[in-house]
Amino acid sequence: MTSEPEEINSTPVVARDTPASRHDVWAVIADGWTYSQWVVGNSRMRAVDANWPEPGSTIHHSIGIWPLVLNDSTVVESSTPERELVLIANGRPFGKARITLRLQELDGGGCRIEMAEVPVSPPLSLLPKQVALAVAFPRNRETTWRLAAMAERRTHDDS
Repeated sequence: MTSEPEEINSTPVVARDTPASRHDVWAVIADGWTYSQWVVGNSRMRAVDANWPEPGSTIHHSIGIWPLVLNDSTVVESSTPERELVLIANGRPFGKARITLRLQELDGGGCRIEMAEVPVSPPLSLLPKQVALAVAFPRNRETTWRLAAMAERRTHDDS
């Protein structure tokens, strides 16, 4: 596993339990073309590197609602399949953020999805860390709900 990102050990970290397996959740994450379906604020995908989600790979997406749409990208900082993904998301004009997604098996099946996000460049990085985490919390709560729902649908469709 990668070294411990500071934000995943900070509060508030969003945690969502799902009956979907780590494998099924990772399958959604590993399909870069689904990114705009589960990440709140992303409106469309433009390109996905063939080696996504390996470290250094990039997805190109757009954020916002037409006509206020910005083209942006997200790069994989580190990846441990079915366990952890650390991303650097460009969020113009707000700056870059480090997003950590961690998957843990639950006793009795399913998995826990943990998500934390901290700004790593100005202007949002100028906020106190706890304020930045609190600002991201509602968005990350919805994002993990969407990710879990997609993985659960995948599990159901495979039955």
